[in-house]
Amino acid sequence: MAWGGSLNKDGSDYIRKLREADRVIAFLESLKEDLNTEEQANFSRTIEIIVEYISKISEK
Repeated sequence: MAWGGSLNKDGSDYIRKLREADRVIAFLESLKEDLNTEEQANFSRTIEIIVEYISKISEK
């Protein structure tokens, strides 16, 4: 880690999930530009679900 610390398995898993979620959200956001309004709303809801999940696991 940049600050010289180490993480236990749970911390490492959380960081891995956080990075993956960030990549997925960026990918979904880039696809939204080419979709119609209804499809964009579906993608937005999917992004919200991912963000809510990451928020939940960060509270643990």
